[in-house]
Amino acid sequence: MDSAQPQAVRWGVLGTALIAREHVIPALHNARRCELDAIASRSHPMAETIAAEFDIPRAFGSYEEMLADPDIDAVYVPLPNDLHAPWTIRALGARKHVLCEKPLTLTTGEAEAVAAASAEHGVLVMEAFMYRFHPAWDTVRQLLADDAIGRIIDVSIWFGFRSTRPDDYRHTLSTGGGALYDVGCYAVDACRTLLGPDPNDVLATARIGPASGVDMTFSAILDYGDATASFTCSMEQEPQHTIVIHGTGGWISIADPFNCPRDHATTVTIGRGGNHHPHATKVDTLQMAVADQYGLQATAFADAVLGGTPAPLPIEDSIANVRLLERLFTAAGLELPA
Repeated sequence: MDSAQPQAVRWGVLGTALIAREHVIPALHNARRCELDAIASRSHPMAETIAAEFDIPRAFGSYEEMLADPDIDAVYVPLPNDLHAPWTIRALGARKHVLCEKPLTLTTGEAEAVAAASAEHGVLVMEAFMYRFHPAWDTVRQLLADDAIGRIIDVSIWFGFRSTRPDDYRHTLSTGGGALYDVGCYAVDACRTLLGPDPNDVLATARIGPASGVDMTFSAILDYGDATASFTCSMEQEPQHTIVIHGTGGWISIADPFNCPRDHATTVTIGRGGNHHPHATKVDTLQMAVADQYGLQATAFADAVLGGTPAPLPIEDSIANVRLLERLFTAAGLELPA
């Protein structure tokens, strides 16, 4: 966009998924440099219902109709996982900037095709890892840069919840269901961000749902040589979201590392100085400001669109993420998507 154009990105939401209704639509209404203009559904009555409920000016009865509209600058894609690649590529081909839900794609080949479409049509694409824009993670990055806990030697993550909706696409193999794709991708992204893009080796195991055939719980160990990461992600356990980053001189944890609500304050805790006795550890807890990480993500993306700069989270990271997800599936003895 040039300086003569409005300094706000006009957004369309390509689908009516729960995450769009609960998180992204409210965020787009309030995010700086963002203007929510339209929503699309394969059912025009559904689009109109959601538009009326959330005060969205326009409703489209097909995804194609929205992508053909010249007044839409960017689209958010909250569709089931198997539809991320085809609709993101179609949106890029329509010269719309795209913020796509995680995982960006199901395979490395699809991610590379998304990157190629972005480059060919000169528009931005970004995977929606909203947690990376929360002030808690800004604080952790600064603490690590300041050598607050020394060199990282271990990262431990737990991300579990219960998926109980019978029609949930997460329980279907063909739609890219399973715990690793749904919430394990957050753990993989965090491990890669903290320790490096490619572990030397991976070990993994999964509990497969007897009815669904998808991984209901997935656990992995990532070997980085001089550091290790481990995580468990699950769709069948009591909700618990934790991360502990262990360094040579202490540890850091975030109370709500991935899914902190927009109306809820969280904390970053640092433990240091215990040496051989844990009760001697000095623990400091830092209070984080209340923040809408979805809104911060939307504004960061809009800033890049309006400023003509690269996406805040590069597509190369998303390709590497999917490549590591594929390694983990293989390590657990699971078949990769076709």
